[in-house]
Amino acid sequence: MSSGNLYDMKTLSRSLTILASLAVVAGPLSTSHAILDKTRFVAHLGVAYYAFHHWVLTPYKVGQFRQGSAGKTGALVKGGLALVFAAHEVNVAERVARNSHDPLLRKLDAQLVNLKGSFANVGNKMQKGQLDPADVRALDSATSAIGQTSAAAGQPIRDIAAPIPGL
Repeated sequence: MSSGNLYDMKTLSRSLTILASLAVVAGPLSTSHAILDKTRFVAHLGVAYYAFHHWVLTPYKVGQFRQGSAGKTGALVKGGLALVFAAHEVNVAERVARNSHDPLLRKLDAQLVNLKGSFANVGNKMQKGQLDPADVRALDSATSAIGQTSAAAGQPIRDIAAPIPGL
């Protein structure tokens, strides 16, 4: 065996060792990446749900959006801003779901596209002082449906309090 072949064998051996090491390290990383996808997904939806529940649903239930109620205009504007912010957070969660290999996140992806659009549309209406109670009920129903699907798969979505710029 010539020294050139011996050198090639050592190089090949080192290369295989490096590749094997990378495979050992990369295997668990792909699994943890999926776990991080779920964590990021749940965190962004939790912030969106908090914005919706705190700035829209709760004021709606206590009558702050009714004609003649004190602070109605301010509550509508704040609710609108919160929904636009929530639409952004849902957009981020939807991107995570779309790019993930996790079956649950893939399943929720289509629902998130619709929710994002609904949050943005209702938010823009509310900022203009317009409120259709059916819109708020539809948003509540949509968020509940996504939350139930996620919880049934073992990944509950909880409200996460986060500061909303401007509120």
